[in-house]
Amino acid sequence: MHLYTTHRIKSAFILDFDMHYGDGTVNILGHLPWVEILNPEARDRRAYLSQVDQALLLTTADVIAVSAGFDNHIQDWGGLLLTDDYRTMGGWVLKAAARNHGGCYGIFEGGYNHNVLGSNVLAFLQGLMGQE
Repeated sequence: MHLYTTHRIKSAFILDFDMHYGDGTVNILGHLPWVEILNPEARDRRAYLSQVDQALLLTTADVIAVSAGFDNHIQDWGGLLLTDDYRTMGGWVLKAAARNHGGCYGIFEGGYNHNVLGSNVLAFLQGLMGQE
């Protein structure tokens, strides 16, 4: 909101890959015409990744934010994504931000399986830093 009101950006894209629907994000920002929010809903891993990939390929947003919850991991409640998928999505975010001459960042929202959480966060950060 600050970036927009200070005229530093014209648009924002929020990727919320946490398993739980981001109703707080949607309630606060969802009505704003300059904000696009994606909460992937596919229950098939390939369809989920395709939905994320396509949305990031199409966005022209000046900044891309990620609500990065890792509870959709195959060994967590969501039971859907692999650790490498978080690296891949991080890389897609970085590429979209670079293509749009903008920035990107993530806000970490945790996960429930602490045995894989660190690996998933590291993978996402590696993708976000271009270490695919």
